[in-house]
Amino acid sequence: MQNSKFRWYLISTITGKEAVIVEALKNRIKSENIEQFFDFSATEDGPFKVFKVPSITKTELNKKQKGLAYKVKWKNMFPGYIFVKADMQDLVWYIIRNTLQVTGIIGSGGGGEKPTPVSQNQIRKSLEKEEEAKKLFEENKNLLNLKVGDLVLITDGNWVGNEAVIEKIIVEDNMAEISFEDFNKKVEFKINLDWLTRIERN
Repeated sequence: MQNSKFRWYLISTITGKEAVIVEALKNRIKSENIEQFFDFSATEDGPFKVFKVPSITKTELNKKQKGLAYKVKWKNMFPGYIFVKADMQDLVWYIIRNTLQVTGIIGSGGGGEKPTPVSQNQIRKSLEKEEEAKKLFEENKNLLNLKVGDLVLITDGNWVGNEAVIEKIIVEDNMAEISFEDFNKKVEFKINLDWLTRIERN
């Protein structure tokens, strides 16, 4: 019978180390013999969930569009965070927060207060976003996972070489509305998402 006290919690970690930390936590759970306090039926990764979306570089995107072999990276939707479904007993709480590279559990205040669970509604919305990103990738729409507010470089068309900001994304048409300054005049127009590449801000 499943433990009715299982709830989702959010673990704060060092960004980029999520997969390593999940394995470390699994090993600690096993060595401490506390499996009964974790819902191993919650996900394909047991009680842990790292929400991931496909990410592809412009070079690999060109290969994909030509029908060639290409590489996809899977990025954490919430960098530096791991979700865990558990019965937050004192021992469970202690082991998680004292695992190497774990920086805390969100919602736990000072004075020994236990963390607050993540709402089921937030988990549901995150799952929907994850599935939507996978679906768009399979449909060859917004393959670079661009977002409103992203600074992008125009790589094709009449304005190639210009930097712009994404104002709106029209996913169903694989288009974006972008804007940039040209001789002190704001230029706005629609463009194919495949003609844009994200510029990482410092």
